[in-house]
Amino acid sequence: MDQNNAVLDTTIETTTQGPQSGFSESLPTNLGLIRQRYPSTTLTVESMTIGTTSQTKVMILHDTQYVDPVVLERIKNFLSSVEVQMFQSGEQLLDIIKKSNRSLFPVMLVSERPDRVAVNLAGGKVILLTSGSPFAVILPTVMKDFMASMEDIYQTYWVGRFLQVLRYIGFFLSITLSGLYVALTSYNPEVFRAQLAISIAGSRTGVPYPSFIEVLLMLFMMELLTEASIRLPKAIGPTATTVGGLILGQAATEADLVSNIMIILVSAVAISNFVVPINSFSFAIRVLKYFVLVLATLFGLLGVVIGFFMIIAYFVKLDSFGEPFFTLVQNKSKKNLGNG
Repeated sequence: MDQNNAVLDTTIETTTQGPQSGFSESLPTNLGLIRQRYPSTTLTVESMTIGTTSQTKVMILHDTQYVDPVVLERIKNFLSSVEVQMFQSGEQLLDIIKKSNRSLFPVMLVSERPDRVAVNLAGGKVILLTSGSPFAVILPTVMKDFMASMEDIYQTYWVGRFLQVLRYIGFFLSITLSGLYVALTSYNPEVFRAQLAISIAGSRTGVPYPSFIEVLLMLFMMELLTEASIRLPKAIGPTATTVGGLILGQAATEADLVSNIMIILVSAVAISNFVVPINSFSFAIRVLKYFVLVLATLFGLLGVVIGFFMIIAYFVKLDSFGEPFFTLVQNKSKKNLGNG
């Protein structure tokens, strides 16, 4: 079998249970994987080409029984309006939309899992398959889709709900934790118990600059480590970044450049960010925490609260082809399998 036609293993959206197969770079193979999991007679496949030079074939899949005709028409109009010379993969649509609305958060979900695509078809979503790309694009996409993992429907009810709550807590901590540290240490230390406030002040005794600079320095180094782990070869990437992080943290505390509590906080922020299952959404969260950090530096604890509510207001403003982005509760009217 040709390598491009081979069914690949999932490498990005990994799960401990359930199917482990992912899409290939062959369009017929990907369509077959979806039809195998979604044999409904109401599944409709439409084809079109995008790219004036590449003439890339794109398939539009939807279930006529569940899809919203208005949303489907909006998506078709958007695809017809795309003007690009070389169209290589569905992910390029993210860049095309970004140029028009400059949104920080993606309004379409890119997935490598056929089982996720099948579940979303049953939920009334529209799927785009691109020739030569091992990823499918799911439209429209709302916030709960980015916070959902296929692991949820392969676990028991309460375990699945626990994992979902855990992700939202991680989302909240990743955005606000660094800002809360600056606000509470520099503006509102009275919020802490006396013992904790004294402990934090004692750990920062030798640090020569304000808490804002301390947090910004460590967050910047963590961003560099994260990027290095992505760019380095897989054989040495995890080892190099782990060793680098340990040496960096140990040396920084011994040199009194940062406090011990700061090392714990930065690690908690990084771990909380990695809890989000969809990479494109977690990357946007990495940017948001700096916005809250700046407001916390200027206004203290009030700035953290204002920043968080401004983010919520921004979510409310966003939409994905007419669907409100800030959707957290499953739509019970659609007969899907529990994962938007």
